[in-house]
Amino acid sequence: MLEQLLTTRFMPHGHCYFWQPGLLWTHVGADALIALAYFSIPISLMYYLRKRPQVQFGWVIGLFAAFIVLCGATHVFGMITVWHPIYPTEAVVKVLCALVSVATAVVLIPLVPKALTLRTAGELEAVNARLRGEVAARRRAEDELSRKLAELEQSNRELEQFAYVVSHDLRAPLRSIGGFSSLLNKKLGKGDLQDSEEYLGFIQSGVDHMQMLITDLLDLSRVDTTGRPPERQAVAPLVDKAIEMLSAELQAADAQVEIEDLPELPCDGAQLIQLFQNLIANGVKFQPPGQRPYIRISAQRASSSRGWAFRVADNGIGAPEDKLESIFNIFQRLHAQDEYQGTGIGLAICQKIVARHGGRIWAENGAEGGLVMHFELPDKPVHPDVNDDAAGAAVSLPVAPVPST
Repeated sequence: MLEQLLTTRFMPHGHCYFWQPGLLWTHVGADALIALAYFSIPISLMYYLRKRPQVQFGWVIGLFAAFIVLCGATHVFGMITVWHPIYPTEAVVKVLCALVSVATAVVLIPLVPKALTLRTAGELEAVNARLRGEVAARRRAEDELSRKLAELEQSNRELEQFAYVVSHDLRAPLRSIGGFSSLLNKKLGKGDLQDSEEYLGFIQSGVDHMQMLITDLLDLSRVDTTGRPPERQAVAPLVDKAIEMLSAELQAADAQVEIEDLPELPCDGAQLIQLFQNLIANGVKFQPPGQRPYIRISAQRASSSRGWAFRVADNGIGAPEDKLESIFNIFQRLHAQDEYQGTGIGLAICQKIVARHGGRIWAENGAEGGLVMHFELPDKPVHPDVNDDAAGAAVSLPVAPVPST
């Protein structure tokens, strides 16, 4: 059998070319290049299958590799038979190539409709883009939900604080008014007018204090509800307006306000006026007796490079280091009412205004005395209440702890 396959009793194929070198080597060279190409293609296909074993219809790629290898083998034998006429062996190789070729053609017929159902690269990219969009939308929704939850928690904390204020801070002047009204009523019932003017003064003081509390509470609650969309504008005129509204207090205290170059940025102008008004008023109020107030307002690019860092410094009494954070709490006061008047809501309003603009505010004692109020405002609006097109994280405002009793 082997002798029959390897018999050389036939005429070599070179005789058909009359052994003309040009024609002979043209055929041999072409067969060599075709065989080389056919043998390299399956190597690439099998390498791909090894790296992508999960590819669909991988077995078809293997079948193609076998078919191409056998095709290459037929060209190898085409070169051999030019000099060695082992045509029976060449016939076996051709039969094998034919069988594999027919098998490949047969399996491709039902495979083509299935292959057509596969998505193209463009379709897959479109699906991926849609999925990325859905994931991004889901993340935005989750971020928005987290922000709303944070705002709800903050609202609950402020509601608890408000309940405490109603039960304590607002009732304090009411108790004073009620107590002195009762004493005055008893004296008037007896026809005794002694001390009545003093009692009326105490009653009026309680009424005034309650009005201040209610006004400041309304200002605090209106920061979010009455805010306007931001407009890019210069800050300096807003500071000038705040100073104009405080002109009586500034003249009475002979206060000096120095303003350096201030930037333009998107903001709610009315709220920034209120912010500077509160900070300047505090700088004038919290002073040692007999000292001329000096307030300096400046700004520079924030270290984050996303906005502006403002600085409002005074030469006042400053604050204890352990109170520099708590002074922003609602109704947080560091001094007795008869020493420095106020409700303790002003800085809480400032913090809420800055937070609504997507910034932050903090305080520190100056190196040469006084208090320095720092706050940063972004160059672009980031809070949804200020700009509906932007999504910003909610900023929690610290509140004073609710007493247990």
